[in-house]
Amino acid sequence: MIPLARLKKALEEVGGYIWFYIELEPFRTVYTLALCGGAPCVVVAGQDMSPVQMSIEEYLRFETDKRRLESFWYTIRYLLDKVYAHST
Repeated sequence: MIPLARLKKALEEVGGYIWFYIELEPFRTVYTLALCGGAPCVVVAGQDMSPVQMSIEEYLRFETDKRRLESFWYTIRYLLDKVYAHST
């Protein structure tokens, strides 16, 4: 379970977004953890597509790539640790 209120604060602390995965082949695609309308979300954008914005819950329902999921969870842990380690 992701503490969304804490994640929102952590994203605000780093400017509202952070890339968590960049795919170079077959097309450059960037996966971003961001704030969308004030709520944490995932934005997927690439050279061959318009940006797609979805809730974290939606993203986790369809994502099956282990590398992207590992990077997603690593980024969330990093953000929460970084922001909350400095606030204590």
